[in-house]
Amino acid sequence: MSLHRLFMCGAKCQDDQLITWDSSKYILNLSFVMTLIIASALFTATAFAQVPAPAAVPVSPISPTKAAPIPTAVPAPQANAPAVVNVKSVLLPGTSAHEIAELAQKDLSKLMNEGPCPCDPQQTLLQCIQAKTCPAATALAEFGVQKYKEGMGSDQVAEAVINKFIADFSPPAEFDLSKTAFKGVDNAPITVVEFADFECPHCALMAGIMSEILKERPKAIKIYFKQFPLPFHQLAPLASKATIAAHKQGAFWPMHDLIFAQQENLKESSFIEFAEQLGLNLMVFRADFASEEVSQQVESEKAEGAKAGLQGTPTLYFNGKMYRGEQSKEALLSHIDSLLSKIEVKTEISPNSKTVNQPK
Repeated sequence: MSLHRLFMCGAKCQDDQLITWDSSKYILNLSFVMTLIIASALFTATAFAQVPAPAAVPVSPISPTKAAPIPTAVPAPQANAPAVVNVKSVLLPGTSAHEIAELAQKDLSKLMNEGPCPCDPQQTLLQCIQAKTCPAATALAEFGVQKYKEGMGSDQVAEAVINKFIADFSPPAEFDLSKTAFKGVDNAPITVVEFADFECPHCALMAGIMSEILKERPKAIKIYFKQFPLPFHQLAPLASKATIAAHKQGAFWPMHDLIFAQQENLKESSFIEFAEQLGLNLMVFRADFASEEVSQQVESEKAEGAKAGLQGTPTLYFNGKMYRGEQSKEALLSHIDSLLSKIEVKTEISPNSKTVNQPK
């Protein structure tokens, strides 16, 4: 399904979603997810009706997966759709595309003919580039050219271009943080929202990485933790409820750390034992742990993640934008520093910043 078709038909295209099953894990077609987010974000800027978000997004494997190949076939003409461009004669003016192979030029041109132009969503990127009416579209094409020059193949370039499109032009996701535990400085310029599952091994690793990053950039970030227990982890929902119940007694992060530390040894009775170990009021903890309010918060946070396009755990959002890079300490630090430079905030934040570790 082309980006243009999805953009024009909106929610009706959701029936074309492609989902495959592999080794008891959900794999969501990355091409569809990217196009859906692009279409939803840009559709709100036009005179057309708002595209409703999908009710739920199936999760993909916990670890990042290689993107599905991006279709390169030119879409068939449709009513009210831009005319299909013969890519054999396409030029990308304003770029250095002439410096890459002819086949690469064709593939990049096809990709540009699929995506909506950020300056005029009723036009394709390619049309705006050729008309020289949208510098942002031209810059995106040049970004793709540079990726080819770095040695990437067409599928990799397509994934990189789509990710950049989303990062640059999609509106940030909005989350209800009123009941969500956080740590960091109260006026940090970067808000990180992490969605995780307490039985996910990669989430346990990310918990350690984020703790180290907070120590190295203590005044730059504030980290919120959102619950996203995966359906094939039986104890994850209980762990989520245990941390929320502990949060009501100001002990979210101690419970969070203890559960991840004992991840391989968890059982149903573990959470009451952890509460006792942390010195919590057990009567209050048991009541909160079993309450409908806590259960509803877990479900509400899962729904937020699905609405924001979450595909697996752990997933991080920096100031509302999903992080799609390498999940290593070095890559995350680099991303944070890049964000800091963009918002013109260096190492010195207000000296009145207050560090918050266990908000109630």
